[in-house]
This record gives sequence, C-alpha cells and structure tokens, in this order.
Amino acid sequence: MDTDVLLPLRTTGSGVPLFCVHPLLGLGWCYTGLVPYLGRRPVYCLQARRRPVGDLAAMVADYLTQVRAVCPDGPYQLMGWSAGGSIAHAMACELQRRGARVGFLALLDSFPSTGEYVRPADPEGDRLDLARTLAQDLGTRRGPDPGDDTTLVLRRLAGDSGLSERFLTELVDTALRTRAAVRGSLPGVFRGDVLHLEAARESRGTLTPRAWERHLDGRLEVRRVDCRHVDMMRPGPLSVIGPILAAGLDTPAHR
Repeated sequence: MDTDVLLPLRTTGSGVPLFCVHPLLGLGWCYTGLVPYLGRRPVYCLQARRRPVGDLAAMVADYLTQVRAVCPDGPYQLMGWSAGGSIAHAMACELQRRGARVGFLALLDSFPSTGEYVRPADPEGDRLDLARTLAQDLGTRRGPDPGDDTTLVLRRLAGDSGLSERFLTELVDTALRTRAAVRGSLPGVFRGDVLHLEAARESRGTLTPRAWERHLDGRLEVRRVDCRHVDMMRPGPLSVIGPILAAGLDTPAHR
C-alpha cells in the first residue's frame, strides 16, 4: 500500500489537477473510485504522515509544499471528505493568503470546528471506535465483538488485510493526532464559492452544512446524497457524487 504524502491517482490527461485530502484515518486510496467520473484531469490525493505535525497550520504548510511541487502556480482545485474537508478548507484559505487562486473547493460531509478540542472521556474506547472504523474502511467482513479491545481488532485486521499490525496501529494514532489538530483550530474565511455534499442518512441535531457560511465569503451550494457518512466513497453513493463533482469542476468559473 502506497503511503507517500502525495499519492498520484492519475498523472496523465489535461486540465487543472484535482487534489483530494485524506479523511481522518489518513489514507487517500478511498478516492480511487472517483477517478472515472472526473474526465481527463489529473487527480492526486494527500495522505497523512505517520507522525503528523502538531497543528493544522503546520499540516497545511506541509501539504501545500507537496501540491505546489506538482502545480506551482494554480489555479487550485481542492476537495476533502470528513476531516479532509476541514483540511482542504484551511489549505484553500492559506493559498489565498499567499496570493494564489483557488478555483474549486468541495467539502464532503465535513463540518467546521469550533477551535476547541476536548479530549475524550474514554481514550481507550475512542481508540477502539477508530480501530473498528479502520476495519470497516478496509473492507473486513467481521462484525464487532463486544469483548474486543483495540489490540484484538487490529490483530484480526492485520490477518485479514495482509497489512502489519504496527502499520494499522500507526493509522489509529495518526487519526487521533489529526483529529486533535483539526478540532483545535478555528477555520479561517475562504473567499469564494463552496460545494458541500451532505450524507442525508446521518442525524446531527442542529449541526448543518450551513455552519460553513460564517467561514466563507461566497455562495454555499449544498447537495444531499442518500447515504451514510461512512459510505460516501462506496460505488452506489459515488455514482451520484462523482457526476456532481465533475459538473462543478467543469463550470468555467472553476477552471
């Protein structure tokens, strides 16, 4: 499994590249299924370092170094799912602060942080939840066992996936550090339009995509997708999400 920070999904083709920012667990392979929907443009994804930098600003600076090695001058097209949406938004704000043009920003079921990170009351339970999420993301068919602990989940997943238990443990640790970095940073203001794709089968109380409106100077377009958050990169939801993203990317104002 390729774990480079900048992972090319398609380097050939024409047009402005799309950069997809990893979700919480740090891997970008989940975006592979998007590529057939995105025309001939190059597609890259950003993956978390196994030892992420300490705060969101440093993470953004690191990722922009990777992006600008491929695309020095822009315009830039960015998207991110879940925590990746918050990181993509922060990258877009920093690019604008540096005087670069951001032509497209899409957030997939991502919601802005309040800037206050509260440590979980049950750290081990939190690690176990992330381990189970990782197992689901990697396609394991085993259901959760009430007697599981994090070590058992990752050990079984290592046997099922062929990945090392050490690597899987690092992914969980990466997710914890990434979440702390994202939640501990208050979003800036992006000057431009934002496309938000919301997982319609989730219930979040009063939290809605409109929470992003205070963090942008432009229009927020919200599209609802009939799926759960965890299923957004699966074939069914992708058959809806892919064409929506492609249409947004092909809008002349976003090129």
